[in-house]
This record gives sequence, C-alpha cells and structure tokens, in this order.
Amino acid sequence: MGAPRSKLVVLVGGSVRVRAMGTAARAAGLCRYISKCVQRVQSRPHSQDRNWEGSMKNDAFYIAKGSPGTKARWAVVACCAAAYFFDSYDMYILGITMQSILGDLNMTTAQGGLLSSATMLGAVIGSVFLGRFASNWGNKLCLVVCTAWIGIGSLAVVFVSSFPAWFALRVFTGMGIGGIMGPIHALIWQHWAPGHRAKITGVTFSTFPIAGIAASFMGKLMLVVDFRWIFVTAGLSLVVALIAQFAIPDDRHLVPAFQAKTSKNVEKVKLNEILVGNYKWITLFAIFASFSNMAACWAMNTWIPSWLMTDRGFDISQMTNFSILNYFGGLAGYLIWGVVGSKVGSGKAMVAAYALSAVALLAYIALPGGNYLLVLGPLLYFGQGGCGCLNSILFAEAYPERTRAYGSGTTFNVGRIGSIISPYSVALVGASCGLTAGLLMAPAFFAFGVVVSIGLNGVLRKQRTLEAAEADRP
Repeated sequence: MGAPRSKLVVLVGGSVRVRAMGTAARAAGLCRYISKCVQRVQSRPHSQDRNWEGSMKNDAFYIAKGSPGTKARWAVVACCAAAYFFDSYDMYILGITMQSILGDLNMTTAQGGLLSSATMLGAVIGSVFLGRFASNWGNKLCLVVCTAWIGIGSLAVVFVSSFPAWFALRVFTGMGIGGIMGPIHALIWQHWAPGHRAKITGVTFSTFPIAGIAASFMGKLMLVVDFRWIFVTAGLSLVVALIAQFAIPDDRHLVPAFQAKTSKNVEKVKLNEILVGNYKWITLFAIFASFSNMAACWAMNTWIPSWLMTDRGFDISQMTNFSILNYFGGLAGYLIWGVVGSKVGSGKAMVAAYALSAVALLAYIALPGGNYLLVLGPLLYFGQGGCGCLNSILFAEAYPERTRAYGSGTTFNVGRIGSIISPYSVALVGASCGLTAGLLMAPAFFAFGVVVSIGLNGVLRKQRTLEAAEADRP
C-alpha cells in the first residue's frame, strides 16, 4: 500500500508544480500585456486618449500647448478693459464735475470732499463682499453685475438733489467700483497662458488713464450744458455688461460653490481664507502697497491741477492741456511696465516703479519754474502707471485660483483707504504751510511703497518655498 501512496503523492505534487508554473506563466504574460498597454498610452499626446483630448479642445477654458490663451481670450480682454474704463471714468468725472455739483446743490467744499470719500468707502465694502461673490459664484457673473451696477449708479444722478442722497448714491456706486477688480484678474488668468498674463494685464488696466483723458474731453463739451449729462454717458457701462454676458464663457462650474454641491471635499471660500498662514502677510503687505499707490495717486490727481494754477500761474486751458499730457504718460506706463514685469519679474519692477515715482514727483514739486514740467509730468505719471499696473499683476499672482478674485480685489480696494486720507492730509498741511509743502506728502507715500514692495517680495518668495516643500512631500 505504501508504494501506490507514494506514487500518488508524486503525481499530485507534480500536478501542483505544473499548475503553479502555468499560473506564473499567465501572470508574466499579463504583466507584459499591461506593460505594452501603458507604453501605448504614454506614446499618445499629453498621456490622454483621443476622445478626452478632443473634448478638451472644445472646452472654453482649454489652452493648447504653445497657444497664448483660450479662443475667447480677446473677447475677455475687450470686455474687461471696457468695464475697467467705466470703473475709472466714474471716479474721474466726479472730480471734473465737483465745482458744478457744489454750485448746483449749494454744498460746501467739505461736503464735496465727503462725496469722493463715500465712493472709496463703498469700494472698500464692495471689494470684500463682491470679491467673495466672484470666488464662489463665478468671475464672469460678478463682472457683469458690477459693470451694470456702475451704470445704474451713474444714471441715478439725474434723480438726486440733496447731499444725503448724493452721499448714499456714491456709496452705492462705489460698491460696484470696488467689486470689479477681482474678477478681471481672475478672468485674465483663466483665459491667458502664463507667459502673456503680465502684458495683457497691463493692456487691460491701461484704460485707467484713458478714462482720465476721456473725462477731460467730456468735461470741456458738457459742463457748459449740464454736468448731469456726463454721468449719463457713464450709463453706457450697461451696454458693456450686456456684451460681456454673451461674449465671455460662463465659469460658474469652476468655482468652489458649484464644486461643493458635487464633492464633499470642496468648500466655499471663507471670509478669513486670505488671512491663513503666510497669506496673512501677503495680504497685509499687498494692502500697504495698494495704500501707498492710492494715497500718492489721488493726492496728485486732486491737488496738482490746483497747484499748477496757484503756484505755477497756469490758466484753465494750460492746466487742462498739461493734465492730458500727464495722462498720456500714465497710459504709456500701464502698457510698458507690464512688459518690463514679464521680463525681470513683477516684484522687482514694482520696486523700481515706486522709486521712479517718488524721485520724479519730488523733482516736479520742488524745482522752480515751469518748462521742466513738460518732461517731469509725463515721467511722473509713467512711474505711477507702473505702480498701478504692477499692483494689479502681482496681487493676482500672489493668490491661488480658488481665492484669486477675492484676494486680489480685496487687497487692491482696501488700499483705497489711502485715497480717502491723502487729499484731506495734503489740504490740512497746505492750509498752514502752503500747497507745495502739502504735496510733498505724496512722494513720501511713494517712498513708503518702495519699502512695502520689498517686504511683499520677501513674503512671496517664502510662499513659493512653502509650496515647493509641500509639493515634494511624499
């Protein structure tokens, strides 16, 4: 009985070995098959199959390799530039029509100043709440709403006839003004490739000085009739809002609020999200940088025209011509500094722009005579245009896509507090020491901007280091 049992064991053992060998062979064959499949997939463009690639090419936010941006990129630039034009135009025409408003409604100079402050107060409020609206509900929708908001506020001027009504209306209009910056940043980042964003941002925001030029010409034409007609022209922003609604692709499916409905891992953007970790320092330095630019800019725009007439003896026509020349310098600044920033880095370029503005403004005020103003004026506004342009670029670069509209819009517009404080500060010093002494505060604001810009560059470098370290973690 022992022999047969041993033969049986041998037979069974041999069968097991044969089966094991067969299983190993099949496993090896399966591995080879998988390896070939992986190689075929990897040999396809971008490691994606044709169906997926074809669907991406039809996506409104698809940027092909080597392309400057999406198919809708120029429509986005046109609509954003037009929206920012009316954002700036509304602020310029308030200054141009101020004397007519004071006379028509029998307001005091102090009340007129409060109207300007009310606009900036509304902008600060709007930047916070509408910035979050853009991040949670779509940048295109926020751009359309804010552009229409400005138009409605401008047209409503026809119906107000008292200081309280004017003040409330300026706060209302200012909220739309403050909400428009963030979505413009985010839309440019969505539709343009990284190598083109800085230049396109400069082009888009160059409508700020263009709005000043247009407001000056409209003042010459319409102040002799009725100052309200100038505000009616600002109501054309409603047309821009309508065009943007149809020309810009809807991006609501990309924002956290939409994604939160389909994924438990995505949350809406919170109010304190730009104050977490190193971002609290980025936000703080960005606000101070914006404050410096806004304080110096609106000290210049408010008091340099008066200074040209009282201290340099210009008449109204000469003052207007010099102002238009200065605005052309600002236009060149917005266009050129964006290109410079793309070559040497936006952070370094912003430090240089603040430094140039501080030196040029100091020379503009301190040197005697008037002929040099033909050169120093455009140079000064060229530098200030660089500050505004590079603020816009760097603030957008500082935040991730999730909080870009909220972060960049909030930092830029909270800095508008500087535009509330500086005109009164210059007037206060000027009342006791002369307007020249008061205007010397403006180059001090630019100098403060140099220091703050250096600090902002430092915290941005730290953020890039933290992100690189996070990416290297297993």
